[in-house]
Amino acid sequence: MQKNNVVELAAVVLISILPLAFVVGSGFVNLLVVLLDFLFLYELLKKKKINYLNNKYFYSFICIWIILLFSLFFSSNPLNSTSRALGFVRFIFFVFSIRYFFNLENNNLQKKIINSWTLIFIVVSLDLVYEYIFGINIIGIKSPMYGRLVSFLGDELKIGSFYFSFIALILSNIYYVIVIKNKSNYLNLAIFYIFIFSFLIISYMIGERSNFIKVLILIAFFIFFHQKKKYLIKISLIVLSVSVIYFVTTFNEHIKHRAWTTFLKPVINNPINAIASSQYGLLYEVGIKMYNNNKVFGVGLKNFREEIFKDEYNNAGSNHPHQFHFEILAELGLIGYLSFFIFFLFNLYLSIRNYFKEKNLFNLSGTLFVLCSLIPLLPSGSFFTTFGAALFWLNFAIMLPKDN
Repeated sequence: MQKNNVVELAAVVLISILPLAFVVGSGFVNLLVVLLDFLFLYELLKKKKINYLNNKYFYSFICIWIILLFSLFFSSNPLNSTSRALGFVRFIFFVFSIRYFFNLENNNLQKKIINSWTLIFIVVSLDLVYEYIFGINIIGIKSPMYGRLVSFLGDELKIGSFYFSFIALILSNIYYVIVIKNKSNYLNLAIFYIFIFSFLIISYMIGERSNFIKVLILIAFFIFFHQKKKYLIKISLIVLSVSVIYFVTTFNEHIKHRAWTTFLKPVINNPINAIASSQYGLLYEVGIKMYNNNKVFGVGLKNFREEIFKDEYNNAGSNHPHQFHFEILAELGLIGYLSFFIFFLFNLYLSIRNYFKEKNLFNLSGTLFVLCSLIPLLPSGSFFTTFGAALFWLNFAIMLPKDN
């Protein structure tokens, strides 16, 4: 390894344990985000590289932050919204700290980061398999909901989000290690596709339907973009995956009930009615009503949880509408929604264009995650809370082109 300064090494260590932070909890995630922000800013000032932020990507973030601050003037409860609007700045610097340290000239550091992520992800994967078989994870944690796995997250049913967020990045690393570094023959490709198959099945066993659909879409596009041939392996993977998913569904009554009886069957019969009559459909309806009552600027950040208890919303009771689009529409109105739409369109266009030029699988992984996260109607966590936001902006950072 080349000689690196203490700040770089400290930042790389923190980034390397990020997946572990998500497993531990939101408080640890927030701590790492803030520490990385300080290390990043200190590094820029120390090396007089503040010009690193002089680029179109950073300015697009500043525009979004200004919109969030401006929305405070129209918030139904400004005191409630202020911390979230001001606090968004930590994710701006988090994005650029990941982008900066992940792309340091010393490529060995990037390898150490992604290898650390891969190790943590595989440990969590094995733990999920153990939990599926024995009903508890390897340290005795049991899910509060039958049919849903939690791994090390305890009472928080968020492991599906974690899995969705890292799966493409880990597969990219495995592809580089198994296929690129070695001869690209059918055996190595078959091993790589076994990893894809295994992770896909584990994602299904977790029991989070929305995240599994996103994983399925993400992996489909991932395979299509980086391997346009090898059709025999791809067909074999599809047949094997469908067979195992059918087997798991058939012999697990709770998964069968969640995946088929209360989900796929109603969606196939009447998709609009299935969504509208679900618990999420009711929250979507509240989100739309809240937007209609506050079309231009919304009710303000973090105010959905208060507004929802008004009689006109039938006391639906939830902190957020469980869908990115409805959350932004309800809390930031049309101005905020259009601002985010332009922001994502701008950055996605540049990132996709860069992928076709550079063919970097990590950039592709981040891009596909962002695209799948923004799929309308599929339930999601809150866009602005620490856990969900940090996972999203981590992938967003890796999506961004290396050059300014």
